[in-house]
Amino acid sequence: MDVNNTPYILLRDKRELDHRASGLVWDEQRGALILAQDQELRLPAGDAEAALAAWETAVPLVYDGFGQVARIDPDTPARVQYNAGRGFLPLMDGELKPLRAPSGVFVDLAVGGDGRLAAAWSDGADTHGVELLHLGKRWRTSVALQERPRRVCVDADNRLWCVGANTLVLCEGEPLPQPYRGDSTRFEPEQDNPRPLRIVWQRALEAGDNALALCADREQLYCLTHNGEGQQFILAISRTPRPASAFKRYRVAPELPFAVDLGLLAPGRFALLVPRAVADASFRQRDCALVRLRWDESLALGETLPIRERYPMLSQAWPRFAGSSDGRLRYLAQVDADSAQATAGYPARPRELLPLQRPKYLSAAAATLLQELDSGRNGTIWHRLYLEGCIPAGCRIVIYAKTFESAATRAAQPFIRQPDWVWCSRRDEPAYGKGLVPARRNESGLFELLLQRSGGEVRRMSGRYLQLRIQMESDGRHTPAIHALKIYYPRFSYQEQYLPEHFRQEQQPDPQQSELPANGADLRERLLAAFESLLTPIETRIAASEVLLHPQHTPAAQLPWLGEALGQALPVQWPLPRQREWLMHSGELQQWRGTLAGIALALDIVTDGAVAKGQVVVVENFRLRRTMATILGIDMDDAEHPLTLGTGMSGNSIVGDSLILSEKDGRDFLALFAPELAQDSERDAVEDFFDRYGNQLTILLHGAARVLKDSVQQTLVAQVPAHLQWRVLESEHPFVLGLSPLLAIDTFIERQPPPRRVTLDDTYIGREGLLRNPVALSPRDVNARP
Repeated sequence: MDVNNTPYILLRDKRELDHRASGLVWDEQRGALILAQDQELRLPAGDAEAALAAWETAVPLVYDGFGQVARIDPDTPARVQYNAGRGFLPLMDGELKPLRAPSGVFVDLAVGGDGRLAAAWSDGADTHGVELLHLGKRWRTSVALQERPRRVCVDADNRLWCVGANTLVLCEGEPLPQPYRGDSTRFEPEQDNPRPLRIVWQRALEAGDNALALCADREQLYCLTHNGEGQQFILAISRTPRPASAFKRYRVAPELPFAVDLGLLAPGRFALLVPRAVADASFRQRDCALVRLRWDESLALGETLPIRERYPMLSQAWPRFAGSSDGRLRYLAQVDADSAQATAGYPARPRELLPLQRPKYLSAAAATLLQELDSGRNGTIWHRLYLEGCIPAGCRIVIYAKTFESAATRAAQPFIRQPDWVWCSRRDEPAYGKGLVPARRNESGLFELLLQRSGGEVRRMSGRYLQLRIQMESDGRHTPAIHALKIYYPRFSYQEQYLPEHFRQEQQPDPQQSELPANGADLRERLLAAFESLLTPIETRIAASEVLLHPQHTPAAQLPWLGEALGQALPVQWPLPRQREWLMHSGELQQWRGTLAGIALALDIVTDGAVAKGQVVVVENFRLRRTMATILGIDMDDAEHPLTLGTGMSGNSIVGDSLILSEKDGRDFLALFAPELAQDSERDAVEDFFDRYGNQLTILLHGAARVLKDSVQQTLVAQVPAHLQWRVLESEHPFVLGLSPLLAIDTFIERQPPPRRVTLDDTYIGREGLLRNPVALSPRDVNARP
């Protein structure tokens, strides 16, 4: 609500701005509704029979991101070869055994997940399966399948998908991290590996579906099929399917040529690879077809909509996308005869599929939003519409609106063109808001209009429901963009609120008399609405003026002024979040200044939470001392001890309040717990104890916190009282000091830092450093640092 308690409806994401037109599309990168492009595509001619023949002979190739490729050995299809610049060699696993098919030959290759290479094989009869090799860890495992696999795919969650002539199969699992050998003389689990690679789900394809390709995004798996008569479909299913999960079927648009491979180009955008036409010797029809999917919940049907953007290919060795471990979509281009790849024996070169950087947008397009805005009350007067977005020079956004009381009267009501937008000088409609886009006069930022009819004596837009229609116009080189729409209702009218009753509107809108001029009440209401549009934001800022006094919400330019008002000098080099956090706790810092709690809070703010994370530990020195005597009757709980954090164990028996079996340590006990009970002969020992451990402070910096030493020291100088002595100690490893020497493991709970690279004559074996393979087909040939 605004300052007048007027509610609003916000439309901001793809679902809320959904529509059925193809001329307007949702841009995932911008987060906005824009015009679709209309480039002249150069797609190969689609011949289903020739395309299927090319699909049968297409050679799979995978790319590891380091310039190395792998393929099925053309001479011995039962093994896989890799090429790292030294010619094609057999691909080896961690035991230096070649990757070979247990029976038959390999039929497909795929790479994905965290670096898993899947090689599907079949003997052409009854034995089929997939060999899975991890390119980084070099372990190898396999799974048996019931039918010959056509295509395999590894998704981002390391799940293995296989599709055959009749079934889609999901496999999941991996071997144990280390080899395990059982011992018959002791108790052993029935199954060594609780999660071996196995089939966890499968679904039969419908009759007539012939699978051609697989790909996956963050949520779903997609399968390209054809029905044998030239019609193609894209089947979609959740990546975490349930037993009853069914496919969503998207019909490929008839105007698209017959494709044999499917790839994910970007979220919501798919590439269809069409074989090169035999008659196209110069390869002029070189573009890759792009589509997006649209699902109709009411009809339970889906369709693919062509995206008219050019993604040209330089050449085409085979009609296959290259499997890539980095997730980028690559096609297989021919190798130049004089290139280094040709010298090394590469049969094809994976090239990334990139757009032609010359956009051409539709000149105009319109779409009706599917969402009908419900006010909840009949006769609602819809007030004002705000748009946050971009309207470049030469572009326009026109809004049409209609109101109705029920679904039965919706079709009878026409859309009414609304006035042109007015650019708002304020950056965002909420008070002190930042906005979704930068503000440029009459081009981007916040725009507004008053919802009204185009004619008639009364021009209010009244009705329970409101529906919007958006029309965009472009110069072809640029496109308008709608990031958000906000609709206020009911109308807050100065005329109705502040003028006498005889000035108010007494008539109702009459669509049959739209040619009549506005009556006096309507003209006055809309005139006063112009003043309301200027005054309401000012009133809203005044009503929200307490924001200027809140450190977390005040504009950045106000922070120094707010700091001076609170008696705090903010260092200019501090980042804004730290300055805001310091001012938020300025009262506590002043209240607890000089105490242990105050010092810890100040250090926590200055180090951006390192104290709360345990990376910076503030310790009073007397707590670092531990007695070795047996003290009976004292609870030795060490839950707050900085060295052990509650993990210590005591054998003390609670007999009395202060039974101590040590004269010397008894004096230390008096100093720790009851110095006022010390006798004259013991006071020297108590004073000595205080001299050794009192008024001293130690700051422990663990692991990554060592780089904060300068900031910690500057804070200690300003916050620690003059009579205290302090020192800063650094530790390379993030561990609890009192436990690591006992357990010889990392006992500090935090995110594991990346391991150091092993260096000869510098790394302590077993204590630091890690030898780890890069995720590559041949780690030894990777020159880059792992």
